[in-house]
Formats: sequence, C-alpha cells, structure tokens
Amino acid sequence: MKAFFLSLPVIGIAAGAYAQGFVFLDNIHNTNYSPTATSSGLFFIAPCCNMVVLMNGDFNAAFYGGTDSANLQLIASFWGPTAGTGGFGPGTFLDPTGKSYPVPGTTDSSTSAFFMIQAWTGTATSYYMAGGPKGFSPVFSNPVGPLPNPPDFVNMPAFCMGCIPEPTTFALIAFGAVGLCGFRLLWHNKSVQS
Repeated sequence: MKAFFLSLPVIGIAAGAYAQGFVFLDNIHNTNYSPTATSSGLFFIAPCCNMVVLMNGDFNAAFYGGTDSANLQLIASFWGPTAGTGGFGPGTFLDPTGKSYPVPGTTDSSTSAFFMIQAWTGTATSYYMAGGPKGFSPVFSNPVGPLPNPPDFVNMPAFCMGCIPEPTTFALIAFGAVGLCGFRLLWHNKSVQS
C-alpha cells in the first residue's frame, strides 16, 4: 500500500507531460500561392532582383512556439541532412522525423498557440550563423490539438527567405514628416541668428 501512495506523484507527473497541445511542423496542406498570404502560406525565396519564387528544394528551419506571443521557446530545429524537404511540392516543409511536438505552455484543453519560424539556406546550423538567403515569419496563431492527430501549420503566413520588406506608406509619410520638421527647425534657427 505504501508503494501505491509513493507512486501517485510519478503517475501525476507522467500524465501531466502528455497533457499538452501538439502540432505537426509542416505546411504540406497549405494551398495559398500568394507571397503575401496571411494564412495557408508557403515558403518563398528571392534569389535576385525582386524576383520571388516558391522554394523548390531543401532548406533549414527552426520552429518556436508558446502561449505567450512575446515569449516563444524553441520547439525543434532542422539543418543539414535533417532539414525538411519540399517533397510535397514547391513551397512546402515536412519534418523528416514525422513526429508531432508538444507546444510549451499549452494544456490538453488548449485550442491554439503562437508560433514563429526561422528559415535559411546553406550549411549553417542556425539562423544567426546563416549567410545565404534567410528570413523569419511574423508571430502567428495556429491551432494545436491532442495526440494522435494534431493540426499542422494551417494558419502560417507566406514566408520569404531573402526578401527585403517594402516600407509601408505610413513609414514613408513619417520619414517625410520628420525630414520636413527638421528642415523647418534648421531654417527657423538660421533666421533667428540673422
């Protein structure tokens, strides 16, 4: 009887380890072929001069997730021979291990979590060491679910490696306004000194 009571905490810890939301690290069912897609996105690469094409071949990726969009933890990273492939068509990534992964902070009743993806080409073992085309996604929300069939990245936005983001209209307006204010201030100081 004593052994039974001593084993209860171990059983509780083991059950708690599986009581998480899971996700498959792939986008093989995504079908939005737009490089500006906000969901059901694919992986793109910009090999040169504003030309954006679907990624066709192996690349490296690191996946981060969690319940707090400002505090994501590394779930898994794939590079070199363990990198994912576009075997399900251009722009797709498939975890070569075929596993699903628990998302930090989720529970078995969680329905969604936050994610961010880093991707790069070449032989570097991390995004920060990569010298070739690389990029990272914005943080996005995606469903999570219990085993044995959790979802994959259906809410993933389009992802582009090597793309230089265009400045938004509001950013250009803000830079222009700052420039005009600076010019006016210089002109005003010059006329006060005269």
